[in-house]
Amino acid sequence: MSSALEMFQERLGHAFTDEALLRQALTHASYGHEKRQKLPDNQRLEFLGDAVLQLAVTAELYRRFPELTEGQLTVLRARMVNRHHLQALALELGLGEHLILGRGEENSRGRERGSILADAMEAVIGAVYAEAGWEGARAIILRLLEPALAGISGEGDATEANPKGTLQEKLQAEGELPPVYRCISETGPAHARVYEVVVEWQGRELGRGEGASKKEAETHAALAALAGL
Repeated sequence: MSSALEMFQERLGHAFTDEALLRQALTHASYGHEKRQKLPDNQRLEFLGDAVLQLAVTAELYRRFPELTEGQLTVLRARMVNRHHLQALALELGLGEHLILGRGEENSRGRERGSILADAMEAVIGAVYAEAGWEGARAIILRLLEPALAGISGEGDATEANPKGTLQEKLQAEGELPPVYRCISETGPAHARVYEVVVEWQGRELGRGEGASKKEAETHAALAALAGL
């Protein structure tokens, strides 16, 4: 194993005993597609990691903020586990340089693409869970997310239980036109589609968001717009 990959694991906080599992977590589906071979890729581990991440964050928010409603907790969780945040974590860990990509993705700067980085981050979490179990994965997730969790001040950070409605109220206080949501891309296999939505107002882009449904992507776009405002 290369020293760079060892440093990645050190930053992650977990040294894999099963190198094949780590390799799978870092292998994008494009690698096998281009070789016309059925090679292990990270899609199943991404599926697993997403569930583990959601549960770990949900349980921690529930524990830390007993005064918040279900809607407020949902908004905070969306901020913790959205693709932009996962991409940021992947960049901090230097995950991109270790991805195993097909030539097409390599040439189109796939190592820097947000969706690929976020998916690989979930796959790595899934791989940690597969090797170290719930407690091991949970500890790593909470350590990685602690700066963001510590930055939450409580109810004041969770008032946007309806971010789309709140954004519309804020904007219509300044003009009559409501914001417009536009889906600009759909990627991924049929069972795991990823939608990217942009929210615009008076011809100006206010924010973007991604999600497993158009509704979820619109919610994330509204949150991004509110953060910008």
